[in-house]
Amino acid sequence: MAEMIAISLSAKVAATLSRSAVVDISSLVAVRSGIAAAARDLELLRAFLRFADSRRGADALASAWVDQIRDVGFELEDAADEYAFLSGGGFVRACANFGAWLALARRLGKARVRLRDLSDAKERYGIRPAEASASSSAPDGGTAAFVGRKLAEAAHFLQDGEIVGFAAHRRSLMKWLTEDLDSRRSLVAVCGMGGVGKTTLVTSVYKEVAASRHFDCAAWVSVSKNFTTDDLLRKIAKELHRDARAGMPDIDEMDYRSLVEALRGHLAKKRYLLLLDDVWHADAWYEIRNALVDDGKGSRIIITTRSQDVASLAASTRIIMLEPLPQQEAWSLFCNTTFREDANGECPHHLEHWALKILGRCCGLPLAIVSVGNLLALKDRTEFAWKNVHDSLDWNESSVRGIGQVSSILNLSIDDLPYYLKRCLLYCSIYPEDFLIKRKILIRLWIAEGYFEEKGQGTMEEIADDYLHQLVQRSLLQVTLKNEFGRAKRLCIHDLIRDLILQRSAKEGFTVFSKCQPTLESSKKIRHLILDRWIDKLPSSLTKLLNLRYLGIRSTLIEELPQDLGQLHNLQTLDTKWSRVQRLPPSIRKLDNLRHLIVFRRRSADFRSPFPGTAIEFPDGLQNLTCLQTLKYIEADEKMVKSLKSLKHMKSLELSGVHESNLIHLPSSISTMSGLLCLGIVSRDGNVILDLEPFYPPPLKLQRLSLTGMLAKGKLPSWFGHLDNLMQLRLCSSELRGDSIGLISSLPRLLHLTLKNAYTDKILTFPEGSFPVLKKLSLHEMPNLSHVEFGKGSLVHLNVLILGRCDELTAIPQGIENLTELNNLELFEMPSEIIQKIQDGETLEGNYEDSQRTTTVKNIHWYNGRLLQKTIYTNLFTVQM
Repeated sequence: MAEMIAISLSAKVAATLSRSAVVDISSLVAVRSGIAAAARDLELLRAFLRFADSRRGADALASAWVDQIRDVGFELEDAADEYAFLSGGGFVRACANFGAWLALARRLGKARVRLRDLSDAKERYGIRPAEASASSSAPDGGTAAFVGRKLAEAAHFLQDGEIVGFAAHRRSLMKWLTEDLDSRRSLVAVCGMGGVGKTTLVTSVYKEVAASRHFDCAAWVSVSKNFTTDDLLRKIAKELHRDARAGMPDIDEMDYRSLVEALRGHLAKKRYLLLLDDVWHADAWYEIRNALVDDGKGSRIIITTRSQDVASLAASTRIIMLEPLPQQEAWSLFCNTTFREDANGECPHHLEHWALKILGRCCGLPLAIVSVGNLLALKDRTEFAWKNVHDSLDWNESSVRGIGQVSSILNLSIDDLPYYLKRCLLYCSIYPEDFLIKRKILIRLWIAEGYFEEKGQGTMEEIADDYLHQLVQRSLLQVTLKNEFGRAKRLCIHDLIRDLILQRSAKEGFTVFSKCQPTLESSKKIRHLILDRWIDKLPSSLTKLLNLRYLGIRSTLIEELPQDLGQLHNLQTLDTKWSRVQRLPPSIRKLDNLRHLIVFRRRSADFRSPFPGTAIEFPDGLQNLTCLQTLKYIEADEKMVKSLKSLKHMKSLELSGVHESNLIHLPSSISTMSGLLCLGIVSRDGNVILDLEPFYPPPLKLQRLSLTGMLAKGKLPSWFGHLDNLMQLRLCSSELRGDSIGLISSLPRLLHLTLKNAYTDKILTFPEGSFPVLKKLSLHEMPNLSHVEFGKGSLVHLNVLILGRCDELTAIPQGIENLTELNNLELFEMPSEIIQKIQDGETLEGNYEDSQRTTTVKNIHWYNGRLLQKTIYTNLFTVQM
């Protein structure tokens, strides 16, 4: 984290000192030169800061040193921010603030002295990379790597009762290893977070398969994080000769080429089984695969890994993703471990309360369950003793022997992260337990912390998105919901991972996550502020937060933004969605670093009914915000639409209140947005005609498009068929005719299509080959629609079909049996006739060709002010018959 302060300060100084305003004043008090010199000092310390950050937790002296460097870095960054603020008002204002300049110079001088003292201290106290590296490489039975190897070896000797929750995965592995007729050498991967039971599962299967003699030879090898290719090959060779030591060649002195030749000679014409446990990087496979011959004998290699990228070395049909155990199986493992010496192996009734509370702290992680079970097995079976265990349970490495190994294993994943990923993960400690994290908001918060520098053509948002993906691939963040593009939309952190990063990041950052009226008088270092929904007024000192980059008041009762909001010149994101804010202050035009502006006013203070909301007008000066990438839910007028032409970095744009007089200026404005990915247009009322034909050149990079309003001549523009990147399309009140559906149907990447009161004909037909990749189709409020037909070979990948309030559609769509991938059918306030026909086929009995084609049908309707849902499981093929 400390290294990033140096990076951030260097970038800030470069931008700040490029300004020429009031140079004479700032030079007079040596502020300008002092900031530049301090930035250079920190820049020289960058490599050392990266090393020292990596030693945190393992070296108390390095930790204390980094903490103090970090504080000085923040002071210097504050000085750079205040310099920019004082310089921004012109010479007269600078002279009026001469006292502030002198105070700034004094603070800067003290910070530079502290920085010099700390630089000297690292030499005086011997904080040196070489010595630390040497000491850290010494063998130590308490290291995390040693604990991991010990646990992996112990998996060979587990009893059946200690292996719980893997029955289905075990059957899959046995089938892939012993029943698969593919004669090629192939890989099988088992992936999951540390401690989830990967080694336990595969070792159990390995032992059984190796003993069955299905393979000519077998080897089980643990792959360390810091493996060398030669050592790994030697370990494989030794394992293959474990039962025949007399015939084993002298491999200790062999070089790489000799080792490969020896292994190839030994494995030639043999069917072999190799288990590579705990593989951290794909390089481990690439560097040894030449030694593993493929003679068409059906050899198999099993890989366990925490990384989804490594798991992808195997075919997608040969990957097992292990998740934490569900409650019932976790309880079984807990009882088997804690009460293994008892005849019945059951938890006494008087201990169940504390047993369940302790089990809840394990979050389904087998390693944690076994560790705490072993601890409880030694305790008195009294409520007092078990309560003490619960209250003192701490997963950090300094806790009770056995319990500490849990954090050792999990910390391996954190320690393996490069510094730029580690700081992103540690930042996530701000989120409460079980909090669902929104991907876009997390990315904007990371950017607000100054974690990224734009490189080449890539924006900070794109770099952050890649980092988030890497954390997911490493099983440190878990995806709970994906968007229509298959990307993460909501994420969470496993509770035990959260506990560890919470400890690590306790001293990092300056974040306020407030559920009450916050006081910010002494918090000038705050970089982002997110307020809870019950807040109804912003603090008066808000605009003094010169470092503030993210202001989030989403879903609050706040009605007004400060008039001097423009003083927050570092602000990058302003999110007022679903707040009560009615207008934006004119000073917002000064926020020239603003990248994301999301505004949408709720009409009611009742959080249970946020709809409908209203867009907000933007005051004059939008053209000044040239960094904007996101502008959502803004009321359009002619002047504002013309000013959009200056926003060349725009990626996501949502406009309301569009009408003919300002629509004519929109094509020229959008033509400058070469990277536009998402576009939403809502007409002022039902009489407005949206003529999109003049959009030239069209926004061909669009991935998401939403149009609300009557389309000219009931047709989509001719260029619409060229939107090859479009993945989501929503058309509302468009009055489309059938020929326009044909224009949409050939879009090669369209995944989601919603038509709401958008189609006027009575018949809607989907011919063969139409919508080749569509996964979700929603048809709502089609007053004339009475017949829907799906031709054979149409919508071949459709998973979800939603029909809502189509009052004339009383029959099940014809050809619905052709939707071979349909899993879910949702019916919202549909006619009773169609519901009854589906209910008649609910009982899945009788003879029909494909009993696997069961569709989940949800019948949703309002009743006495409540939304009710009934779920039906049926085979739509038999219903059609």
